[in-house]
Parts: sequence; C-alpha cells; structure tokens
Amino acid sequence: MTKFRMYSHRSSMIGARTRVQDSCESGLCPICIADCPVFCEVSKSALRGCEVLYPMREYYGISTAGSPKDYGFSYKDFQIQFEVRGAQGIELNEDKTIFPNADITTKWGNIKQKLPIVIAGLGSTYVAKRNWDGLAMGAALAGVSITVGENVVGMDPNAKFTNHLKYLRVIDTEDMKYRVKTYREFWDGEYGDIIVQKNVEDTRLGVFKYVMSRLDINSVEMKFG
Repeated sequence: MTKFRMYSHRSSMIGARTRVQDSCESGLCPICIADCPVFCEVSKSALRGCEVLYPMREYYGISTAGSPKDYGFSYKDFQIQFEVRGAQGIELNEDKTIFPNADITTKWGNIKQKLPIVIAGLGSTYVAKRNWDGLAMGAALAGVSITVGENVVGMDPNAKFTNHLKYLRVIDTEDMKYRVKTYREFWDGEYGDIIVQKNVEDTRLGVFKYVMSRLDINSVEMKFG
C-alpha cells in the first residue's frame, strides 16, 4: 500500500479524517471500533451523507474538486510514439507546416465551427447563470456553439405565461432573452450558434415555439431521460 493511499481518506474537502494513518482502500481503518471519536469518510457518509456529496457548501459553484484517488497508473505513464512521414493537405515545406496553417474548422448539421468544440447545456442553476456572460461571449468570439440548458424559462422569476391552455405557455422571459442577446452581440453570424435545450417541463411551457418565433433561434436540442 502506498503512502498516498494511506492518507487518501483524510480529506480536507469534506472535513473527514481517519483514526489511524494506515487506512484501507475501503476508507475504513484496519480496525474499525464502535466508540471511535473520529469522522472518517465512511462514517460521515452514513450519518451526514448529503454533506459529503459535494465540497463544503459555502464553496459550491466557486470551486473545482480534484479526485485524490491512486489507481496505480495515469496518463502520464503513457508516451505516444508516432511516425512523422510527409505532409497531408499542405505543401511539404517546413516554413508552411506551422500551427497557424492548420485548418481545424468543422461542420455539424448546418452549423459551421471554427473549432470542434461545443459548450454543453448551461441550465437554470445559479452557477450556470453567473458564468454565462464569459462563456457566451468567449464562444461567440471563438466561433463555436453554446447551449442554453433546460428549465431556464421555468426558473425565471420574471417570466410571463398565458394560462388559457392545459399547461402554462411562455410569452416572455427575461433570462432567455438575455442569454441569446449576450451571445449574439459578439457573434459573427457565420461560425457557431446558440442552441436551446428543452426537457419535459420546457415542452409543456412551449419553449421551442417561443425561442424559434420570438428570438429567431435556429438550433434546438431535445433532452431525453
């Protein structure tokens, strides 16, 4: 057992520690005693489970958690060896085979992209909303797509609905309009696009009809499951 594994269950991220240093891979000490005064990750998970799912609550949304697991190998153990033979798509000339001349543009569906990157659905959570400006502006400037995730309309406290149908139907939403506007202010109109995702609740609220007719959205994504 490595020294790293012996200490791996004494986690400052969730406020857990072990009674002895040589803990097992299961998270338990070699001898787990009934009157133990210490909160290891196993006992804390059993008694206060929700507090161990994420890092300390005060840092939720403003932190990134690492994984202190030792699997015995990592990608740094691999060294990719390849043969450099000739050139494809460009003249075999060392002055021309340089990074700026590499074409990494792509296309999926009718959307052209400067980079083969799509930013996944950023939905109704506060974390997504707080980071939207930088991600949307950056995506537009980079010529890639970004997705407005599910339930944005339903969680917008300023959204307006009509209720003469079986389900409420959206007729105005500040949050969705703001997200579309933020992206398109920096968009060149050619590369990348802003995509709107919907789930079951969005379907009932008529989100696709609203964004396509009122906000000129051309790219949509349906979420299943």
